[in-house]
Amino acid sequence: MRLLALETTGDICSIAAVQHGKPSAVLTFAHGMQLSTRLIPFIDHVLHTAGWRIGEVDAFAVGLGPGSFTGARVGVMTAKTFAQVHAKPIVGVCSLDVLAAEYTFIPHQVVCAVVPARKGEVYACVYEGGFDVPQPLSERAVYTPQSLHDILLPFIGGDIVLVGSVPVELQQALADYPVCLAPVQYPRAETLGRLATVLLEQGQRDNPLTLVPMYLKPPAITMPKTT
Repeated sequence: MRLLALETTGDICSIAAVQHGKPSAVLTFAHGMQLSTRLIPFIDHVLHTAGWRIGEVDAFAVGLGPGSFTGARVGVMTAKTFAQVHAKPIVGVCSLDVLAAEYTFIPHQVVCAVVPARKGEVYACVYEGGFDVPQPLSERAVYTPQSLHDILLPFIGGDIVLVGSVPVELQQALADYPVCLAPVQYPRAETLGRLATVLLEQGQRDNPLTLVPMYLKPPAITMPKTT
């Protein structure tokens, strides 16, 4: 199976051409507030590097967020358009699951995936290791460092892997516990592609007409002042 994976929910984005669960070509880049204009040329570059044409892609995968509102929307709309135009399957994956999948292959390993939210908050979820598809042990939700610390306390008896952009406040709160800070700080398209391959083999498909980004809280909108 040839799969094109788009992960555009953070400041660092990536595109991967994945065949049978393994990356054939990967491009990682900082979008620099120009994602909408840079994404398609970068997809063309990845496909050219893999030696594929867009019509030869068997399925599409996209990171749904949480993360950047604009980044998630651009990635989801692009993947949905490809899937509809070429009549190919699409699967959307929570970007916290993509982060956790870096380590949830380890049996019995507790993994906490963390994505920055607004100042003083993070998107996070705790997962149980030992599965091809990450299994949540907590709600995918918005936490403060203190509330996430409280969620993690029941799992402190064993080692915990923290993956993602972990705020200093949370690192300090967990300094006395057996916590490992993983080097992976953003969801990667090659991991998304591997995870999506498993989900597609299990029969998961999303409807490109109804697939939407995963926003765990509404965007911060400032209403214009009335005169």
